[in-house]
Amino acid sequence: MNKKIYGMMALGIATGFWACGSGDILQLNGGDDIMNSVIGADENDGAVITDLMTEANCPECFAGGMPSSSSKKVVVTSSSSSPSVSQSSSSQKTVRSSSSRNPVLSSSSAYVPPTPGSSTSVSSSSAKSGAGQIGTCAPLKSTYEKDEAGGSTGVTWKFTRDPSVAATQLISASFNWSFEGATPDKASATGANGLSQSVKYSTSGPHTAKVAISIGAAVYQVDCSPVQVNGEPITGCKCAVEAGSVDYTAGTPAKWSVTGCTTGAGLNLAYEWNGVPGETTYEQTFEAATLAYTPVLRVANDDNTIIDVTCPAVKVTEGPEYKITSTQDKVNFVKAGSYAVVGNLPATWHNADKTCTLVCQSKQEFALSFDEIEVAGFNYVSIPSKLQVEHTINGYTIPVVVTTVAPGDTVSCGVNW
Repeated sequence: MNKKIYGMMALGIATGFWACGSGDILQLNGGDDIMNSVIGADENDGAVITDLMTEANCPECFAGGMPSSSSKKVVVTSSSSSPSVSQSSSSQKTVRSSSSRNPVLSSSSAYVPPTPGSSTSVSSSSAKSGAGQIGTCAPLKSTYEKDEAGGSTGVTWKFTRDPSVAATQLISASFNWSFEGATPDKASATGANGLSQSVKYSTSGPHTAKVAISIGAAVYQVDCSPVQVNGEPITGCKCAVEAGSVDYTAGTPAKWSVTGCTTGAGLNLAYEWNGVPGETTYEQTFEAATLAYTPVLRVANDDNTIIDVTCPAVKVTEGPEYKITSTQDKVNFVKAGSYAVVGNLPATWHNADKTCTLVCQSKQEFALSFDEIEVAGFNYVSIPSKLQVEHTINGYTIPVVVTTVAPGDTVSCGVNW
């Protein structure tokens, strides 16, 4: 009969509900993995948790009174001796613990987080090896808008146990939360109910929280990652880069700028590039090639609002990425963007003439500016006597801005007589 009762309890959990004495069917919540990991254990595993079901935490289960001694029952004990399952007052079946199971914390023993390479004794019959802390704490999101943080849902803080800590070890743990600047500013709960708490904020800026977790006689303090509550919004910011690639061997810096930021009346804006206060423009030089580099730009105002603005990446090359050294060379563009083309034709390639011809071609419509010469069309486009010869020699950097390239197409440009 014990096997049947035990099996029915496991089946109820596996199918996603609890059944209490009142006949109510309760859906599992996010914390019920703790109960599931215990009730779903092997019947022959003696690592049984105390205080799984009491009159305090499940009054419906005890509404009909305790069964008589003649009826069959399941007994959960926290005795220091091997736990047992009693079938009646006159017969008992001893269940021995298995050393291969995860350790289970009883109400009479305290868990001590293990140190790297060591084993921590949890009870006289089991131990757990591992490294790490008891867990971490953080808001569900790192940034909230003020209306959201003070609204109906507020800010939710969550404790996440370290993998070295079994879920069963938190069943009887007490969680005492403290929230700086929040309403409420304190909260206490036990077991799964203490894993997360929601509070509200009426002021903008960074806010901190911490949780003290009591397991037996031990108390563990966990400082949470802060949450940022933004005040008056900042909108419209756009970041642009002057050229999509730079040659670090030439010492040419990459240049970014941010424009369009607006905020509430009377509020000032501040800019931070890679953690350093700055202005609306930023330059960066390099000492090695890299496929893509993007600065971190943050914009703030006087109302404690901070936003991240995404900037386009720049490609850093060792030597020019786009260069023309003869009239046979072509530079190819496959997407819109800003580019730098280095002109290194022989100094006397065009005799004494001051201008030369720019040629571009593609299979479909395109549009670009090459040294501020506007070029548009498809197939072969030739623009004579516009490009300055002096811009094609001595390593001159020619700015190119491609605005239109058909998907899958390539625009090729070069110089000619």
